[in-house]
Amino acid sequence: MAEELKPSTFYTVYGEPQLDQSQQDALLYLYQPIIGSTASSLYLTLVSDITLEGKSPSLMHTDLLAAIDIGLMNLVKARERLEGIGLLESYQQTDHEIGLSLIYQLRSPLVPSKFFQDPLMSYLLLDKIGQGRYERLVERFKPKTFAKDTIKNITKRFRDVYRLDEQAFSSQSETLEDTQETFTTKTDFDWSLFAQQVKRFNLVLSVEEREKLQTFQTLYGLNELDLAEYVAKAAAGEKNGLNFKYLRQLINKEKRPNVSVKKETASKETAESTATFSAQELEIITQSKKIAPVTFLRAIKREKGGFETNTEVRLLEDLIGRNLLPKSVINIIINYILVIKDQAVINANYLHAIANDWAQKKITTPEGAIAHVRENSQQLVKTQTNRPTYQKRGTVRKETLPEHIKQPPKETRLAPEKEAELNRKLAQYLSKEGDD
Repeated sequence: MAEELKPSTFYTVYGEPQLDQSQQDALLYLYQPIIGSTASSLYLTLVSDITLEGKSPSLMHTDLLAAIDIGLMNLVKARERLEGIGLLESYQQTDHEIGLSLIYQLRSPLVPSKFFQDPLMSYLLLDKIGQGRYERLVERFKPKTFAKDTIKNITKRFRDVYRLDEQAFSSQSETLEDTQETFTTKTDFDWSLFAQQVKRFNLVLSVEEREKLQTFQTLYGLNELDLAEYVAKAAAGEKNGLNFKYLRQLINKEKRPNVSVKKETASKETAESTATFSAQELEIITQSKKIAPVTFLRAIKREKGGFETNTEVRLLEDLIGRNLLPKSVINIIINYILVIKDQAVINANYLHAIANDWAQKKITTPEGAIAHVRENSQQLVKTQTNRPTYQKRGTVRKETLPEHIKQPPKETRLAPEKEAELNRKLAQYLSKEGDD
């Protein structure tokens, strides 16, 4: 794209018109050491182009070059650094009148608390600024807490303070549900039905609780009625909302969580031709779209004669909560680690490294995930003696990850005949699960 881009090329920016203080701090203290001051300046300049409506007018790159005072090639490099770190998505379109134009979709920086929960991002920062400064930044941004064992929580609950007219509330249900649908990502789960079930238990869920429940629903594949029942039990006797630890325990007591048999919404991207996949791969692709990640994990562990650990379930819960990859692709990652790489357990750093890599490559379908694994028959994480280098999307990836991220150390691939046999058994088992 660099050779096609000219100072006269038009562009439009979409995104939030301003950053809050925590996002500004994250960009300055955490992202800038990784991406460089030029990329940071480019990001802030693009933010300043956005109006209150969430988009900029049609502008020319000449203005952008003048604002940050760099050449065209340096602008492209800075843009690629933003793209590679997940702060920017770039799109191009061609018009018969104005020719090539670009659309820039800005993504908000991770707030510090989320940034430090990402092992790869934390390592990139540590590698750039050194241990001492890294520890000072951790200390600066770590949550400030106080001892609660000797004090009493006197916080009032919603129903202790506000009176809710149930009849009036119900009369506006259609309007409220339409509004809710406008701001909610489309899923197979009927959240309206779930909300109706929750009303039976006189529960009012906060936005944060609802977001966590979306993660639980995706992870375990629960239907609307069952999730409402679990939520009611987890809220019983609680003064401060849902007890998510107890909710997790309740769900995990089930030997086999309910499996949603509804198909995922078809991706806008054209899926790879099914002719390129074996019968076993096609079955795994089909079931990866139907089956919840925990059930998928348990199926593989069962066929290998093992069992899932609580740590593995929590890792999947965390990954789903990040909303980076659809559940079908997460299932293929599980298959990649446990079947293709023949690992006994899912390692946290290894899972995060793969998920980061696939998310940045925009892998959004199980077909695309399997095709990617085929194209990269070399190990995902290579052992090299040179210092890590990070080349951004649009160029050939040659990054090296640190020792604590490129675990597990054993990277031997399962023998092809054993892999095919395990895939055959797994496909049969998953097919039975999906038919339940």
